[in-house]
Amino acid sequence: MKTYLNLFFIVLFSITTSTAQISIDAYKTEISQLSTEQEIDGYWKNLLHLDQNVFLKIENTKKYDSMSVCNMIRTALMYKIHGDKAHRANNVTPIINLSHNINGGSSLAFWPVIDKCSKLGGIIKSFGGNYPAYELESVSGAYYEYSLLGQEAKYPNLIDKLNKQKKGAVIENLLKAFEYQKELQNLTTNEILNRWTIQPFTDKKEDGFFEFVKMSDNAVYLRKHDRLQKLIHIKSKDNSNLYRIENEPFGWYYEYENDGNLSLYNDKDQVLIEYTKHQ
Repeated sequence: MKTYLNLFFIVLFSITTSTAQISIDAYKTEISQLSTEQEIDGYWKNLLHLDQNVFLKIENTKKYDSMSVCNMIRTALMYKIHGDKAHRANNVTPIINLSHNINGGSSLAFWPVIDKCSKLGGIIKSFGGNYPAYELESVSGAYYEYSLLGQEAKYPNLIDKLNKQKKGAVIENLLKAFEYQKELQNLTTNEILNRWTIQPFTDKKEDGFFEFVKMSDNAVYLRKHDRLQKLIHIKSKDNSNLYRIENEPFGWYYEYENDGNLSLYNDKDQVLIEYTKHQ
């Protein structure tokens, strides 16, 4: 089996290269060479070590997103190449891949891996609370910064929506989501429409803000953590406009009022949260 040092160099190459295909070929070669259970176990341990000791220390947005998608691709390849033999009951790496990702599109692309892990069982059933509490929190956070904590009654419907998302090759979809986010990063800001405090709970506010912005392509976006999510205009009302995030999975939408107030609604037109304007 290759050493941790070799894996580390591949990670650095993934972060700096402009051609993701070369990295994927390297991952395929590395993972295909794992021939014993001990080597598979060692590879999972190395990936988790990279996450905890390299990935989480990255401050640059582009490098963070690059390594995030590379980690998810390696995990997806482990299951694609080795099938169920890759699964380990105590392996938290796929769960960590999802929770540390900030790009909503990547979360959706990676969801089939999470679904597979949940069916195979193990620690995913109890990590961060009973499945799918932690995993749904990760997806909701990537899109909305809205917490589903303690809302177990909603979980079956939300899981059903995730599982009905457009299917396709996980790795291909991860690359598409990553490349799309890189394209959005090339846009420039024309106008900041308004800002609201990050507020995943009705009664709890956090440091920082998210904002609605009009970018150089004249489209409106939600921007948070230096990442853009395109807003699709649903309809105009007398004193507000309704928007949904492009390709979001739950059917939720925002009502943006002319006075700057913002509310998040679910697919049953019920208010989930009213956000506070950021001062």
